Amino acid sequence: MLPIVCPRCHTALEDKGEWWSGSACECGKCRGILADKNWLENNMHHGDYQRLTARVFTGSPAGILCPHCLTIRPRRPIEMSKFTVSPGGKCYEVDGCHKCGSMWFDQGELEPYEEGGEGDPSIVRTRNKKDPVEMMGDATSADVGLGILDLLAAILTGF
Repeated sequence: MLPIVCPRCHTALEDKGEWWSGSACECGKCRGILADKNWLENNMHHGDYQRLTARVFTGSPAGILCPHCLTIRPRRPIEMSKFTVSPGGKCYEVDGCHKCGSMWFDQGELEPYEEGGEGDPSIVRTRNKKDPVEMMGDATSADVGLGILDLLAAILTGF
């Protein structure tokens, strides 16, 4: 297989081996990320990949060819489509391939969609949720509450 090349700087992309499923590559120069369909389905917030994929088919021509499709023999010069998204109130322009399902994210565009990333709805809910003991405002109840939680954790973990 041919090396995958950054659609922005035209340098070879580096494999991001630490991701647990699918394939994703990062440009060492511009820090953009190319992620394939499998990686996106397994690592994005639930439902985000389907919503982004639907936008690929309604987007406008991005002016770049899909780096993944260019590595497959015979070479398939497929132009990616671009579309604007606004996770967390910030606007990003994402590029997607309608043929293979890969998407190109410029530096910082992928993080709001990653599981556990700053835009993960479950993380936001956890951050915004107040402890019921904290809401009561009683310092003694807070100490008792923590003691009970510590005891429960010890029982469940066997310590």
